[in-house]
Amino acid sequence: MDQGFPNPATSMAKSFDGRLLPRDQGGSITLTEGTGGLLAMCPCGDFLEIYKEDTTFRLQTPEGVDPNRTNPDAPTVAMVADRIGCANPIVARVLLQAREILERALFEKPVDKDAVVQILHSIKESLVACYKAAASVGRSVDDIVTRAENAGIPIDAARRVIPSLPQVPDLDEEVTRFLVAAKRAIKAICSLAPQFIELDGEDSNLDHLAARVERCVEEGAPLKEFLQAYADVSKYLIELRNCQEHPKKTRRTHVNNFRVLPHGQIAAPMWYVTGETPQPIRAEMDAAIDRLVEMAEGMLIHLVMERIGERIPLVIRELPPAEIDRRKPIKYELTLLLADMQFATPPNDPEPLAE
Repeated sequence: MDQGFPNPATSMAKSFDGRLLPRDQGGSITLTEGTGGLLAMCPCGDFLEIYKEDTTFRLQTPEGVDPNRTNPDAPTVAMVADRIGCANPIVARVLLQAREILERALFEKPVDKDAVVQILHSIKESLVACYKAAASVGRSVDDIVTRAENAGIPIDAARRVIPSLPQVPDLDEEVTRFLVAAKRAIKAICSLAPQFIELDGEDSNLDHLAARVERCVEEGAPLKEFLQAYADVSKYLIELRNCQEHPKKTRRTHVNNFRVLPHGQIAAPMWYVTGETPQPIRAEMDAAIDRLVEMAEGMLIHLVMERIGERIPLVIRELPPAEIDRRKPIKYELTLLLADMQFATPPNDPEPLAE
């Protein structure tokens, strides 16, 4: 599909005789990869991301390719940035939904919307890394379980030997990739707060941020309640990563692959911090991604509503299932307050990852 684009430098960049340089003229580019048509775009600093339902493209104009303007014929470049597109809730709800809310918001005091979008993009990238690690582990676990159910686990009963217990390949590496990206996402989510409200410092987890925000917002503010509700999820994931990165003799993160229990049962891969209850890695990765998406979208929504104030009649509306497009499953929108509409804010009571 052809994507037309203007060059942002056109209005100010000309050759010495007043004519536009080739690089400063608009144009079009054909994006052939992926399924269907283009569904969304998002400017992200020196590049533009363009989305089909299953593909993300990254486009750079000549100003991004050659910012010092050394080549009058510098090209516009497009590339496939990811084989994940806006049908994935991470892209739709963390970045595209948040940007649409930002664009509709009318703030009493200025907000640097470009800086906020840059943070949202970094959160999206981190959560996509989580998604890929979880998908890899999930495929391996499901394959092993299916084969075990169909053919069983080979056992030499006479010798009481299991000669080849199936294992998830590279489980430690995938868990590390997941936890590093999750911790990075949480830190970026926390960094949204100073873009909207004046704080007396910075935080990298919701637990500490909640205490700081409490000193800066009114009693009973929804933002405060939201942070407190998601603080345990944030703390749990960060603790898994910290005890993996800085293990101690008495407290470290354990990552167990498929293993045999004392009475012969086969246990699925588990993770846990010393002294805590082991939890299934596959299920917890999937649940963690859901909670992190909620955390990112909820943080943005509560910060926007905190900054808008009560005088401006804008509210968050949760889209009913019939209005949600599976190709871009945005869940919330910012809209004018109308008496005959039902509105909701993101849930303040997430399901825990570990009981």
